[in-house]
Amino acid sequence: MPPNLVDRWVEENNNIAKKWKEYETRRQPLRDIRKHCYTECLKLQQKVQGVPAQTGHLKLEIAVTYNALLFSLSCGTPDETKDCITNILVRALEAVHKQVPSYDLVQLWQVVLKTFGGTVYEPWIHKLLLIQWAVWLSERRYEGILHLLLQVNHKSTPSGDLLAETRNLTFSIEEDASLLTALATKDLKELLHVCTFISNGVEQMKEEKYMEALVALQEASTQPSPRALLAHVHMLTGICYAKLQQPQSALQCYRKALEVDFHCHRALYQSSLVYRQLGNTNAEIEALYLLHSAVMLHAESDPSSTSVPLISPDILLGSKQIGFICQIPSPLHILHTLGHRCVLNDRTSEGAEYYLDLLASLQSDSKQIPVDDGLSFPRIPVIYLEAAFALLKAKRVWDALAICDEVIAKTVDILPDKLLITPSAASRELVPPMLEADALEEKLECVLWSGAAYSLQGQAHFQLKDTKEALTNFTRAINQLVKVCIKQKVKDPGAERGAADHTVMFLEALKGKVLAFRAVCFVERDQLKEALRDFQLSLQATPGCRNIEMWLVEMMWRLDRKQEAAAMWTQILNSTQSSTPIDLPLYLQTWNEDPTSFDQSSLKRKMEEFIQNSFVTA
Repeated sequence: MPPNLVDRWVEENNNIAKKWKEYETRRQPLRDIRKHCYTECLKLQQKVQGVPAQTGHLKLEIAVTYNALLFSLSCGTPDETKDCITNILVRALEAVHKQVPSYDLVQLWQVVLKTFGGTVYEPWIHKLLLIQWAVWLSERRYEGILHLLLQVNHKSTPSGDLLAETRNLTFSIEEDASLLTALATKDLKELLHVCTFISNGVEQMKEEKYMEALVALQEASTQPSPRALLAHVHMLTGICYAKLQQPQSALQCYRKALEVDFHCHRALYQSSLVYRQLGNTNAEIEALYLLHSAVMLHAESDPSSTSVPLISPDILLGSKQIGFICQIPSPLHILHTLGHRCVLNDRTSEGAEYYLDLLASLQSDSKQIPVDDGLSFPRIPVIYLEAAFALLKAKRVWDALAICDEVIAKTVDILPDKLLITPSAASRELVPPMLEADALEEKLECVLWSGAAYSLQGQAHFQLKDTKEALTNFTRAINQLVKVCIKQKVKDPGAERGAADHTVMFLEALKGKVLAFRAVCFVERDQLKEALRDFQLSLQATPGCRNIEMWLVEMMWRLDRKQEAAAMWTQILNSTQSSTPIDLPLYLQTWNEDPTSFDQSSLKRKMEEFIQNSFVTA
């Protein structure tokens, strides 16, 4: 073969490598440069392999193929990459007139490493070995990688410890100044080392073996690696500590991750979870706020302005592991959590603003709604009701009324006329005649949402001192709630409940609250008999509610039924019965200015004086 032809191929190879290097250093940016270089590598490879394999240009052929494989990992298909590796290994054996035993890659590598071990070609074969390592790492074929490393480390007895073999791996790395490569062998080897430790750690974490995962991750933290990857290592280490009930150690790791790379968004998210566990609400909300700001800023950034390395950790770790490492809630989910946590922790004005931002985002693009992101995202009506609750609590009454109108308008056409359900004796789940479970849950929720919307509107009008309109809305809420008729309630509070059972519990709790709200409206309008009736009905819906019991005593007293009031007061004081706490949705909860709250001090004084005087008279 003419020497000038080999020189021309060397020049072509070097030009491709230079072109990529220029792109990486941003001196000569070019669109689709990666695919362009890959295509050029394949063309050159065809030329080089168009002649019989021989040792005279074996280094050149391996260098060209190594470059082609580097680009193939991101531009080619897995089959193309596998065929390319197989082909160059076969050509290498043919060049030294060695018989090809098999086209199985495991057996082929065994023969190639044995054949070229200790020769001048060994460092070049090791370049190809690194590519094979990268392919098998992305496929999580750890046994194949271990088999390769054992041969390189000249160990015939398998240790079965991939981490140990990776840690102890030493082989010659030679770079030929006359044959340029798009990525230095040393850089690829270092990246493979750290990604192998990370990959092993992630797999251990998925199996909940957090102590074993810590060993791998701490090893990864000592390896040379890109800043973003090191940040992920610290973040994963923090998750392990959090799982091992060491929250302070976890927070230190998350802090390290953010110091190394603030774009490690999951470290912020995990920090918020630890702060919640520790009861540090302000720190939790601050972390969530920073997370939302960072995620939105990242979404608005131009991807083309960021240089992507030729071999990224995403390629080596695979989409599933990268998904696990980088998993955070969607921006909508973060906004919802921010609003929810603020409202629950008396930062109502902030919470209301977050909910308004959330509603605006939902209205601008319904495609943003998270689907199966591994985290529960509320139904849209629930978000609207929570927003109305937050606005009502923040005294933004008219905004709350408008949002409730939206819920009522959306549910009016799908509300059932009547829903009769009865608990199944076998399963204790609520079962309606001739209705699927999913359809039952949907209908029950529609009744709940509509009733809650009317209830919130009633509370809004009560805040505006408009008791007439408040009465109207509370009555509408009750009319919605009585659409569900339960023939027999499940009495065992400890029994396992289905989704429909929980919704019925919420319906009953809401019914008790709305009847109490309406009763207070009647009190304000001096309609005491109607108030007494509604308080009694409220107590039937939610037995053991001490607040409502106090109201009943007060109503009897005002209606001049003082003996009954005294008897009930004594009964309440001697009673051990109390209502079972229910973890209610946010929009069904109460706050400090709840109109049904009752100051017992005045009633207590009246009742004690009356009972004492009655006793003295008797």
